[in-house]
Amino acid sequence: MRRELTHEEKVWQQNLRRIWDIKKRELKLTQESAGVAMGITQGAVGQYLNGVIPLNASSIMRFAKVLQVSEAEICPTLFTPPPNPTMEGQVQDAIPSYTLQKIHPWDSGTDLEDDEVEVPLFMEVELSAGSGMTHVVESNGPKIRFSKSTMRRASVEPAAAACCFATGDSMGAVVPDGACVGVDTAYTRIIDGEIYAIEHGGLLRIKYLFRLPNGGVRIRSENREEYPDEDLYGDSLKDFRVIGFVFWISSLRTRRS
Repeated sequence: MRRELTHEEKVWQQNLRRIWDIKKRELKLTQESAGVAMGITQGAVGQYLNGVIPLNASSIMRFAKVLQVSEAEICPTLFTPPPNPTMEGQVQDAIPSYTLQKIHPWDSGTDLEDDEVEVPLFMEVELSAGSGMTHVVESNGPKIRFSKSTMRRASVEPAAAACCFATGDSMGAVVPDGACVGVDTAYTRIIDGEIYAIEHGGLLRIKYLFRLPNGGVRIRSENREEYPDEDLYGDSLKDFRVIGFVFWISSLRTRRS
């Protein structure tokens, strides 16, 4: 059963629809051509535009790229809009100033704040963004903290959430090698073009999923040149299961120039 969009998600959808109606003429876009550019089906594009599928950070970034707008124009609550340049002959509106705050370190002995929850980080389970990692027994490691408001915004029940590390390059910059991902194990229904943690043939992987006719499933990578689509039907689905919806992706940048 499809869940009702939150008020915030309805605002994002309305912004997207308004921008789409303007830009599709300017850019000569159709739902089919936009779907090809975004790596999703024409039907999925229409469902996003009509509010059937809730927008998330990943889909907002893909729409923004195709529509040639900033993410903040679609979703100002997730993305900070760039400052407006001073216009000649006009006084620029006052722009609030911001200062960088120090990060307050914490460890397993630090008390939880009232608005925090802990999510288990499974250290011995790696979800492959490449060809797959052999399934190993889950073993609880440290915890990762999320604010309760973040979990509510992601529509995730804390008890159903788990985190682990991804390996491989098949998901490109969307899920970089070594990224930590948050998985909603309570949400396993496939929405075309969304990212899921899956188990297939004993391998744990992170992939885009699409529904196919007659109950089939398509597994897709971001790097499709090196990792072609895999279509599963019938007996091949026996070794396939959806672990959960990937609602959070985080990675460290260690490169220094």
